[in-house]
Amino acid sequence: MNVLSMIKDRQIKAQRRFEAELMMAKAYRGVAYVDVHHDTPIEQPSQCSYRGQNYTCS
Repeated sequence: MNVLSMIKDRQIKAQRRFEAELMMAKAYRGVAYVDVHHDTPIEQPSQCSYRGQNYTCS
């Protein structure tokens, strides 16, 4: 193998790993990621607070 192709392959592998780690971090953040074509979004009203005053977040 050519040295340049080995470097290129290593860089592509590192880029794919970085993107996969980013997607895993998003998946475990507790945020619902909805596929528009296959899932129906579930609306959950949440209660927020600002300086002791409660309000409903949208």
